Amino acid sequence: MNTPLWLIVERSGVAAPCFKGAADAIVELGRVDARGATEELFVPHRSTGFFRLPIASQEQKSVSRRQLHLARLEGDRVRVTNKSASVDVAVDGREAVKANQSADLPLPVTLHIKTDDDTLRVAVHADEPRPAAAAGSAGEATVNLSTLLAGVPGDQAGSMVDWWRRVIEVLQSAAHTEEFYRKATRALVDLIGLDVGAVFVVKGDDLRLVDLHSPGGTPTRPSRSLCDRVRTSKQSIRALPAPGGDLMMTNQAAIEAVVAAPILDRSGAVIGVLYGHRSRQPQSDENPTISHLEQLLVETLASGVATGLSRLDEQRQKNEQRATFAQFFSRELAEELEKNPGMLEGRETDVTVLFCDIRGFSAVSERLAPVKTMNWIHHILTELSAEVVEAGGVVVDYVGDELLAMWGAPTSQPDHAIRACRAARRMRQRLQAINERWQGEIGCRTDVGIGINTSRACVGNTGSKQKFKYGPLGNGVNLGSRVQGTTKYLRVPAVVTGATRRQLDDSFLLRRLCSVRVVNIAEPVDLFELDCGGEEGRKELFSRYEEALACFEKADFRRAAGGLGTLLERFPDDGPALVLLSRSVDAMVHPPHEFSAVWQLPGK
Repeated sequence: MNTPLWLIVERSGVAAPCFKGAADAIVELGRVDARGATEELFVPHRSTGFFRLPIASQEQKSVSRRQLHLARLEGDRVRVTNKSASVDVAVDGREAVKANQSADLPLPVTLHIKTDDDTLRVAVHADEPRPAAAAGSAGEATVNLSTLLAGVPGDQAGSMVDWWRRVIEVLQSAAHTEEFYRKATRALVDLIGLDVGAVFVVKGDDLRLVDLHSPGGTPTRPSRSLCDRVRTSKQSIRALPAPGGDLMMTNQAAIEAVVAAPILDRSGAVIGVLYGHRSRQPQSDENPTISHLEQLLVETLASGVATGLSRLDEQRQKNEQRATFAQFFSRELAEELEKNPGMLEGRETDVTVLFCDIRGFSAVSERLAPVKTMNWIHHILTELSAEVVEAGGVVVDYVGDELLAMWGAPTSQPDHAIRACRAARRMRQRLQAINERWQGEIGCRTDVGIGINTSRACVGNTGSKQKFKYGPLGNGVNLGSRVQGTTKYLRVPAVVTGATRRQLDDSFLLRRLCSVRVVNIAEPVDLFELDCGGEEGRKELFSRYEEALACFEKADFRRAAGGLGTLLERFPDDGPALVLLSRSVDAMVHPPHEFSAVWQLPGK
């Protein structure tokens, strides 16, 4: 692609440029080509390798069809070739470029081309011209509303202000995308006075008509070629259609004036085109026009639609984000994350994870119909998740019949281990209501096993762009899952690691169960049972068990077995005591060559 030239074409006495844009080929300025049926005034197009810009109608014979060529040269220069056989081209501050001659000029440069009724000012730049400074900036005159309305009769000025007020009201009242389009097309007709209003939206490489308003029932359809050019140039266009174009001309009406403005998204891409036109009726001798002010009003409407659509898109994203957050976080935390989504970025921090597994899922699912099994699981996970959220935790994931929750992120929670253990106790307490609801239907009691571990982890979106999942990653998370598995071997409802135990206060009753080496984790882990209440004599049980455990770890198997035997007379169903007694007896029957108190778990 060639280095572009930037052009601004202006008419004397008209505030807005007729054309402003970049050309990446040799620019050809001239009269509308009679053979080019779709060409329109000041609408650029490609023609035999040129960037062609029609600057005069066919009736303006003083302008040649090929009046002027502009070619970019190295060193920020332009070659101006006057193709006219008789008319010179004036240049600001320099000699005119004579007919049938060329001149190499430094950029920027301003040229003047005479037409039958006007003189066009063509400013040529090496780079995109900087826009006028904003109001109040140094060195620039500002134009305020009073200046714009100076000399306008009071009733007309009041009408203009009222028009803008009504436009704002129209756009503020729109509640969804289709309503924005519908209100915009009606504003084109009702507030501006055009005969037809239409909105096109970009769909892939095409423009699709999404709303059309024509109260007079005119059969003249909108000009797609004009809208395509608005899409390409990203500039509004006000023009007269060329004969033979893509406009459907009928004996009832003929288009005389057309205006279209781009609808831009936040990145500046064209997402649609707002279009309107006026038609001339056979009984009228007047040729309708569209004024520059009316063009500005159409541009205002297009900008309002774009702003409204952007607001709707932002609201949609917020609603989706809020719905996503509500699945994982408490209401208060979800609101905080909505204000500060950067809190979800990946980072390392200390967290406590909780794994909760529903016992006997496979056996129950074999007895129940699939729908009832799903309802059962759904009810249990809903009840348990409520306790996680109530304790300020994050529901990270559901994997089959297992729930994973986390504390310590995304917001800092110095007491994350305490919160997790409180939630575990409350989850166990919820089982009574769950069993009252389901035991008669499933034929057995529902039970859960809970494993808790505290560690350093990387937290963030562990899912994908398609599916959000905020949670932790790390070896400590894997350990938490393995700890949950030990509840089956030790026959206890809830187990925490030594790392979690060190974070707890005296409000929790715990007993040290043993040291274990779990699958795929080399270092031994100290395990503690978390008392979840509901049984008498728990302090006595925990104390006497720990005495027997101390004897076992000193390899005093006989004394450990004796203490455990007495303990089981008082607490015959205590799982940890049964397991430790079995290990003690086995060590007495088969004395180990090298004794280790660490228990190698047989599985996960």
